[in-house]
Amino acid sequence: MTRKQRPRGSITREAVVSAALAIIDADGVDSLTIRSVAKLVGAPPMSLYTHFANKNELLDLMYAGVANRMYEDQGNVTWQKELDVLCHRIRKILSDHPNWTPLLARPAPPLAIKLRERVLQMMIAYGIPDAEAFSGFSGMALLAIGLTMVELSFTSADGRSTLKQRFDRLKEWATTASADEHPVTRATIAKVRDVFDESFVFTVQAVISGFELRRTAR
Repeated sequence: MTRKQRPRGSITREAVVSAALAIIDADGVDSLTIRSVAKLVGAPPMSLYTHFANKNELLDLMYAGVANRMYEDQGNVTWQKELDVLCHRIRKILSDHPNWTPLLARPAPPLAIKLRERVLQMMIAYGIPDAEAFSGFSGMALLAIGLTMVELSFTSADGRSTLKQRFDRLKEWATTASADEHPVTRATIAKVRDVFDESFVFTVQAVISGFELRRTAR
């Protein structure tokens, strides 16, 4: 069904960005055209250029749209909790929308991120040096992005996680006689339910604890 076109100037920038993200979410970045975005929002293609000068600027706006979703401020009262929530939110967004990940590699213009400002203030007030606080905040985001990208890349053609398949095989091996000489591996792996979920949670919490220990050691 063809969408009825709306009057020129009636389409918001947010609607354009959401439509563009929906298109690459379904079919990848290569499927994005100005015409396809215009069709989805029901506007003449030329009317979209009131919001950007060219496709590269649209991609920058899309990157900002993804970043704003990832760095949404949840209002947690401690920097530790906010960093933990941030990492899990990044993982969920990128896992739910893997076709958005190429946008993160763009040399896009800098963004004013309110969450970053608030968390840095809390970290510095806690006694973490300025530069270390910034590196810590940025590092946590990169950690979450990196681990999620690894998780997404280890996927077979049928969409199944090859990491999970490896883990399931390892658990099966640990029950055989071949693992008799590896009793510690056998005992520990028996207590793990989902290797990537639990590794992700452990790693995030370990890094946050490391910030706290560095501050205490000063």
